[in-house]
Amino acid sequence: MTKKFEEILFLVFFVLILPDSVVAQQGLVTAQAAVKTVKLTGFTRARTVLTLATEISGKVEKILVDVGDPIPKNRQFACLDETFINLDIAENQAELRRVDAEVTYFKKQVSRHQMLITHNSTAQSQLDDVERSYAISRSQYAALTVKGKRLKERKKRHCTTAPVGWNVIERSVEPGQWLDVGDRIGTVGDFSQMLIPLALSMAEYQVIRKSANRLQIQLLDMNATVPAHLERVSPAFDEQSRKIMIDLQVGKGISERRGGLRAQLILNIPIQTGAVVVPENAIQKRYEEYWLTRSNGKEIKVNYLGRNDENRGDGVARAKVVSPDVHPGDQFRIRDQAK
Repeated sequence: MTKKFEEILFLVFFVLILPDSVVAQQGLVTAQAAVKTVKLTGFTRARTVLTLATEISGKVEKILVDVGDPIPKNRQFACLDETFINLDIAENQAELRRVDAEVTYFKKQVSRHQMLITHNSTAQSQLDDVERSYAISRSQYAALTVKGKRLKERKKRHCTTAPVGWNVIERSVEPGQWLDVGDRIGTVGDFSQMLIPLALSMAEYQVIRKSANRLQIQLLDMNATVPAHLERVSPAFDEQSRKIMIDLQVGKGISERRGGLRAQLILNIPIQTGAVVVPENAIQKRYEEYWLTRSNGKEIKVNYLGRNDENRGDGVARAKVVSPDVHPGDQFRIRDQAK
């Protein structure tokens, strides 16, 4: 007996003694939970929108950006006329120089009178008067210094600023227009991070929460699919819609970041009836009744719910069935193996 002939005999013997479950394993299919497809539609918006208002009164001298423009590095949106504030600052600096000269003078006078006191050449009252004048001049200098800082800070507020890189949504003023404190200047938004607000049922929210970092958003107007993740969830309950309000943050891959882009999220929501999806070649029909056969040969009667419309791209026709004895993950034979 040759070695090759012995190997053939061994293989035939090995196949004959294999258990039926192992041989049938290749002809098994797995039941999967039946789902319904839900399409949620929302529109993109800026992550943050900020309304700008003037902090002082004055006439608009220049506007540095227009609708759609990004805020430049100097952060300036619009500036008011600085003529009078510059005059106030110049006046303050002149007063500071005058008082500084008085501080220097009275400081020397105090030193002189202290020396004269040691030689009994002047009265103590004269020294007291000079020290009082010296203290008053220093106090005036300190007050003028604080006033100077206030004026410089006020000058800064002649220009209304916004975060660098944000885009102008609205401009509400024109050059030469007079503004009072609190008047609206414009609106800017942060489009570097865009959100999509959605209102969800509890079942939809649970599906999104489980796949929070693996979501795919279809931007219908741009014919693009981009990643997204669950950014925030409102703890409140909307009494009118009776839904949960969430925000999805759009990931990278958008060529144009703007509000109002139509976005669609497709979710597969498990059906609560306990129905499962199996390939149709695993379902046997006999006398208007439908059956599935387990891997051990036991037949299970099921209710046939119709074809499953979900296309998984493998060309396999599937159907929905339901039975109290059938659960997702159960394995069944295909028809050829069930005979």
